[in-house]
Amino acid sequence: MIRIVEFLIAVVIVVVIFVVVGVVVLPSGRHVSETVDTGRPLPVVYDLLSGFQRFKDWSPYKGAQFTVSGPENGVGAQVDYTSTDPVVGSGTWRIVKAEPNKSVTIQVTNHDYGTNKTVVFTLERVGNMRQAVRITQSYDVDYGMNLFGRYAGLYVTRSVGDPMKASLNVLGNMLASIPKFDYTTLPAPPKVVKTPSVNLLMAPTTAKRSNDEVQSAMTTQQKWLQQVMEKNGLVAAGPLRVITEEFGADTYKFDLAIPVKKAGAADTPADAPAPQLDVKIDPAGGNPVKYVQMPAASAVTAVYKGHMAALPATRDAMKAWAVVHAVTLGDHPYEFYNNGIASAFSDSGDFTLYWPLKTGNGK
Repeated sequence: MIRIVEFLIAVVIVVVIFVVVGVVVLPSGRHVSETVDTGRPLPVVYDLLSGFQRFKDWSPYKGAQFTVSGPENGVGAQVDYTSTDPVVGSGTWRIVKAEPNKSVTIQVTNHDYGTNKTVVFTLERVGNMRQAVRITQSYDVDYGMNLFGRYAGLYVTRSVGDPMKASLNVLGNMLASIPKFDYTTLPAPPKVVKTPSVNLLMAPTTAKRSNDEVQSAMTTQQKWLQQVMEKNGLVAAGPLRVITEEFGADTYKFDLAIPVKKAGAADTPADAPAPQLDVKIDPAGGNPVKYVQMPAASAVTAVYKGHMAALPATRDAMKAWAVVHAVTLGDHPYEFYNNGIASAFSDSGDFTLYWPLKTGNGK
């Protein structure tokens, strides 16, 4: 009997110590933070973190399934995750505040102890030239008077901090794979669009990487295109386009192309296949023109105004946007030369760029 009493007294003492330590000693909340630096432009980093298109590629929840909902970026963007791993469980990240190029605040809901769980990504320029970006990720949680939560907070550096650090390292490596171009400086943000089916006359071309050589080659091939159009009673159904096949160090291989239709024919509805044309091409004299039908597709599009020499940089900016927005690009980007060849080789050039998506991209 005495031993039972002693045991009960010991239990009471342990419970009292547990409560006193939990209430008096242990804090009612915890804060954890980690950092990683990147050389990518600040607006690009912000664009990536203010949406969840690439979250599955760098999140701390390995092996989980993700569902993205809400707006693509900014307040209201949300990702839900679920895993068969009981340590990961299921939960939600929802953006509740976004300050462009400064910070992103995320409300976290999961099975872990605590309330008011918040993840904040803070961005700041660092380095001698202030061209690098420091990403600081912080996690805050309130335990209130939940003693079990307060004791769980003793291990938050390991349970939350370690996965946070690992995921930030993955994020840094992923950012390093993005072309170093700030697509937010383009006249309008790139976007994914549907491109209609068209009939094209195309003239394959190879020219030296010289503006004069490229312009001369385009002008020559345009004459061949016009000749075939006249002989077949065809008219242009859209602006001249240049389809890049290979942009090498010394040479530029491309197709000069023009969408065509029969003279007097109505425009094909955007959602209908282009009608097959009976086009006769005489190869005499080295005529390089060929007739092809391009099917409807999806593509990333952007606009640019200025000299055509800057088109490669614009295409690189489109590639950067595609990586951030989880869009997989295919082959053969092309541009509409909206105001013709001569203007394209001056500061008054006007272009609409397209980059077809890879088949099965799902966008």
